[in-house]
Amino acid sequence: MSNIGGVGTGATNSTSGTSTSSSDSSAVSASVQSEYNTFLTILTTELKNQDPTSPLDTNQFTSQLVQFSSLEQNLQTNSLLQQLVTSQTQSQIGGALGYLGHTVQATGNSFTLAGTSSDSASLSYTLPAKANTAVMDIVNSTGQTVREISVSTDAGDHSETFDGEDASGQHLPAGTYTFTIKAADSTGTAIAATTYETGEVTGVDTTGGVVTLHMGNLTVPAANVVQVVS
Repeated sequence: MSNIGGVGTGATNSTSGTSTSSSDSSAVSASVQSEYNTFLTILTTELKNQDPTSPLDTNQFTSQLVQFSSLEQNLQTNSLLQQLVTSQTQSQIGGALGYLGHTVQATGNSFTLAGTSSDSASLSYTLPAKANTAVMDIVNSTGQTVREISVSTDAGDHSETFDGEDASGQHLPAGTYTFTIKAADSTGTAIAATTYETGEVTGVDTTGGVVTLHMGNLTVPAANVVQVVS
C-alpha cells in the first residue's frame, strides 16, 4: 500500500463503508461483458448461416433476443453500480481529508505505548446505564491481561488516564494494546459499554473501497469517527 502526501491506496478486501469493492465489481462486469460478446457472436453467426429456405423458428429467435436484451441490461446495471461505488468512495475520501491534522475520537479499543517512564493514555468509554461494577482490562498484543482497573460505574461518557504500568507497577513495553470495559448491574447482568480510540489523524487511504484514517500507528475506518476533539 502506498501513502503519498497523507493519502494512500490499497487493494485488499475489507468490511466498511461500502459493501462492494471496486475489484469485485470490475470482475463481475468483465464476466458479464464476456458472456455478452460470446452471445452476440453466436447470434450473428447463426443469422449469417441460416438457410434462407428454412429460416429460424420465430419463437426461438424471440427467446434469443430476450436473452440478448437481458445481458445488455446487466452490463448497464454493472456500469452504473461501478460509477456509484467510485462516487461514494471519492466522496468519503473528500470528507476524510478534512480530518487531517485534527484529533478525532472514533469507536474502537486500541491504543499505543512508547515504552517510556512517562507513558500514559487517555482511554474513553460510555455506559448506557448505571452499573454496579465496572472494570477496565488492559490487554497486550498476545491477548494477555496485564492490568485490571476499577473505573466509574455512572451512566454516560468517561475518560480514564492509564499510567502505562502493569499490575506489578512495571512500565509496559512499547506496542499496541487494547482495553475492554466489563460492567454489570446489581443482578450481575452485563452492561455493554462503547469504547473509543483517540488520536491525531496523520493520513488517509482506501483499502478495498473503505476509507481508513491513520492515527499514529493505529488505523480506523473513517466511518467510525464520532467527533473531532481539536
